Amino acid sequence: SPDFIKIDGSLIKNIKDKNFYNTIRAIKNFAQNIGSEVIAEFVEDEEILKLIKELNIEYSQGYYFSAPKLIKEFYGGI
Repeated sequence: SPDFIKIDGSLIKNIKDKNFYNTIRAIKNFAQNIGSEVIAEFVEDEEILKLIKELNIEYSQGYYFSAPKLIKEFYGGI
C-alpha cells in the first residue's frame, strides 16, 4: 500500500459542503484501513483546517500555511 494518499484540492476546497466532507471522510477511512497517511491540499483558511483536523488527516498544505516556493529559494539557485 502507498505511504501517503493526497486528496486533491478540488475536494478539499469544497469540504464545507456535507457531500464533499463525507467523501473526504471515506477517503481518510480507506487510507487508514490500508495503513496510509493522508495529505490534504488546498488548505486555504482556518475553517478548512479545522475540518481537516476534525477528520484526523495527518498532513495539510496550501496558502493558509505558505505560497508555493521555488526550490532555488531554499537552496540558493539550484
